[in-house]
Amino acid sequence: MRSRHKAGHSKTVFSSIHGTVRVYTRRHINGCALQSANEQHCRCPKWIYSNPKEGRPQRQAAGTPSFTEACEDAQKLLKGFDPEIRAAREINHPAPGISIEQVVEQYLGVLAGRKVCDRYLRVNASYFQRRKARRDKHAKAKPVLNPSLLDFLDRENLTATDPITRMKQLSSMVIRRWQASWRSNDLTSKTWRINSKSFFVWALEAGHISQLPVFNKGQAVASGNRCGSFSDEQYTRIIEALPFFPVPHAGHVRDTKRPLVANYAMRLRAFIEAGRWGGMAVRDIVLFTPARNLDGNVLSYRRHKNRTKRNNPVAIVELYPEVAKRLGSIPAELGSSAEQPFRFPDSTLDQNCELWRKRFQKLCAFAGVKEIETEIGERRKPHPHMLRDTCAIDAITHGTKLENVAKMLGHATTDMTQRSYLFWIQKRLDSCLDDQRASLARRVQSPGATPAASSGRKGDALRVALVH
Repeated sequence: MRSRHKAGHSKTVFSSIHGTVRVYTRRHINGCALQSANEQHCRCPKWIYSNPKEGRPQRQAAGTPSFTEACEDAQKLLKGFDPEIRAAREINHPAPGISIEQVVEQYLGVLAGRKVCDRYLRVNASYFQRRKARRDKHAKAKPVLNPSLLDFLDRENLTATDPITRMKQLSSMVIRRWQASWRSNDLTSKTWRINSKSFFVWALEAGHISQLPVFNKGQAVASGNRCGSFSDEQYTRIIEALPFFPVPHAGHVRDTKRPLVANYAMRLRAFIEAGRWGGMAVRDIVLFTPARNLDGNVLSYRRHKNRTKRNNPVAIVELYPEVAKRLGSIPAELGSSAEQPFRFPDSTLDQNCELWRKRFQKLCAFAGVKEIETEIGERRKPHPHMLRDTCAIDAITHGTKLENVAKMLGHATTDMTQRSYLFWIQKRLDSCLDDQRASLARRVQSPGATPAASSGRKGDALRVALVH
């Protein structure tokens, strides 16, 4: 190990092939005449900034005002960057308790043993594990609304006097600071809170923590439909924009001679109509098989979302003949499956769904449909699932019975339908009552239409008959 030491008014830095460590004065206090962070010969608290080549930088208090003692601690930290020395230290002086990374790996292993789907496992891992940085520097990075637990702790440990790396260090105060860093909406925050509590309950039962951390209550979840629906005018604009929408290039190879996507407008229209008139979600559309799911004008399928349930209901929808005809003869494009026209076998199901989401959202932006207002008052960007909600709301408002709407959507009971579309169901009831009130008003205006008038006229006729 080679070291480099610069003293005086210059930086005090110790370096080796494994990283660098700097000793400095973060802030001069108690009337100290010195001002620069590089001036160390005073009784002000000293700090150490370590920057290993394999790991993240970290700032910590040296715990002493002595410049000599701080330098000794810095040299020990620098030696610890060597993987062999660090491994030997961990054997001879192990840190108390199990690390957070180890507990997270154990928890994910337990979930995997329960035979949950890969997507559920990835979602739970995103709550706790560190997220990988994008390799493609040209790709636009999506803003991270909620940092994972380890990412949050890494950020806090940069300025922490006692870095949090062990499960026993996770107090309620730390968890509440993590919760305060979330920027997602009320429903997503509630989901994060529930899944995080499940992790800590398991850790408590496994003996990794002695007390269950307490989360903040969080904001109340607003009731109502969050997805939104397209109006007739918006849907018409989207369909009418299809012939003028620029066709993208096919394939994934970066070549200037790539062909354009074949039958792009026809395929995208079939995708839209499967959601708008068939009430299908994005995954169900990608898995749509005309030979199996289409019988004349009747569309029937089992939702992929409920595939693990024993009594997975069959969704049945009567389509317009022209829509059924287009869904039954969807043209192919380069790489698409012959049996499932919206599926590309060389990609995963999630990648297929993301492809069609982007295609639909780009078409909406081209058509000028940029925002959809939801029932709870939020404004969201158009999403293919809104086509399914549009189908359900259209059926409800046009008088389709609730149990039949549930069958159209593949719901096992009407409870799910009522929870999702209560506002529109109530609106239909209000419209029904208004229609009845108007009917009663028309009866009152017509002579002899009221029950009292009818009974009186019948009584007069009976008295006349008896007199004669």
